[in-house]
Amino acid sequence: MGLRLRIFLGMLVVVIVSLLSTAVVAFDYSNKQEIAYNDQRLLRKEAALARSIDYVISRQGGDLPKDSISTLFTDHICELADVHGLVLSLYRPDGILITTSATFTEERTQPELVLSDSLVSKLSLLGDRFVVNERDGLNEVTRVYWMVVNQSNTPLFVANARYKPRPLNQGGIRPFLDRLAPVYFFLFFGAMAIAYLLVSSIVRPLAKLKLEMSKVDPLSESSSVEHKWKDEIGELVMEYNSLLEKLRESLISRAKDEREGAWREMAQQVAHEIKNPLTPLRLGIQQLERAWDDNAEDFPVRIKNFSSTAVAQIDVLAGIAEDFALMAVVREAEIHHVDLIEVVTNAAGLYGDTNVCVETTAKNVCVEGDSSRLIRVFNNLIANALDSVYDSGSQSQVLIEILEDEKHAVVTVTDHGLGISKEKLERIFEPRFTTKTHGLGLGLAMVKSIVEQTSGEVSVQSEEGSGAVFTVKLPKVGR
Repeated sequence: MGLRLRIFLGMLVVVIVSLLSTAVVAFDYSNKQEIAYNDQRLLRKEAALARSIDYVISRQGGDLPKDSISTLFTDHICELADVHGLVLSLYRPDGILITTSATFTEERTQPELVLSDSLVSKLSLLGDRFVVNERDGLNEVTRVYWMVVNQSNTPLFVANARYKPRPLNQGGIRPFLDRLAPVYFFLFFGAMAIAYLLVSSIVRPLAKLKLEMSKVDPLSESSSVEHKWKDEIGELVMEYNSLLEKLRESLISRAKDEREGAWREMAQQVAHEIKNPLTPLRLGIQQLERAWDDNAEDFPVRIKNFSSTAVAQIDVLAGIAEDFALMAVVREAEIHHVDLIEVVTNAAGLYGDTNVCVETTAKNVCVEGDSSRLIRVFNNLIANALDSVYDSGSQSQVLIEILEDEKHAVVTVTDHGLGISKEKLERIFEPRFTTKTHGLGLGLAMVKSIVEQTSGEVSVQSEEGSGAVFTVKLPKVGR
């Protein structure tokens, strides 16, 4: 349920409750007024009857013989009943009917022939008056009894007036409701119209605010929401514009930090990639220098092997420099058929046969990929393996095995170094995570990225203190 409908229904509920409350209060007040009117009317009629009876008694000297009551009042009682619009009956003090203005052919106006003993005793106890309300079909009837006494306060007879109060719907409530209904009708529909206009005046600026917010560009200098009224919505707009300005400053600052961070990370990765081939190149040059000084007989063979591996590593360095020069937009991989044995040999050749041993029974293992990137993969794996061996104080070789099956070429790099703990093994390929005391933790993350781009897989098995085995699995293709 939308805000517009909730406000509209809420205002209508308030109006309806107010109108109903007014009607209930008015109805209750009218009922009480009608009851008071009937009570006062009964008292007036009763007082008039009492005065008339007292007048007749006073004309007879203030007292009446018991046998003359019926004679004196039989005709006069009918006149009193007709004048006051009620039924008047007279009873002896012991409750026996003396005379009445009712005709016995009218069933509904028949008086009681004998009053009950309890009623007679109540009259004597309560004094001169007793009122009884009863139902006569659908109508309410009031009977009032009072004791008529002579000048010496001796009871003469019991007078009974049967009175029909005016029904409530015949009093003031019906005209009142007839006059109130048009007013209520006007108020209800007027309230609906006012509620609709008020809701529209509240929701329209919010809808406009929503539309302008949807068009806002946080990084634009002119992106702010305008509201001309200085009301609650205006305060909301001002707060929104303030938050938008803070968001703009935060986004600009974050973008700047991200650019600087990207440059730092790129520089670190470039430094890491350059460092891997430079170390074995330096070692190979030092070995060639010693072989020259010692006049080694196989110097031409050594220099030829070194030249081929050095050229491959220099090509890798050139590719890294080219990527860096292109504002860290790494060039697209040049996918072609690559001799995996040649790639692994070129990567391992710089480290010397005493440090790295390459074993394979396969020949011409061909995969699809970028040779320079694959050399970087094995450069990182060999460098990490040698670091683990050196840190453990071992003099063992790093063993590289090249295997193949029907669909894949598999290269394993095994070392007998420190190994990797189980907790670190799960995060070994995460960027910036390293098990060494030096380095940036970018090498294995890059290895995983390059291998997966070549549709391959890389995994590791290790136990702490027992070395590690890294396995690279690449799809094999025919030449």
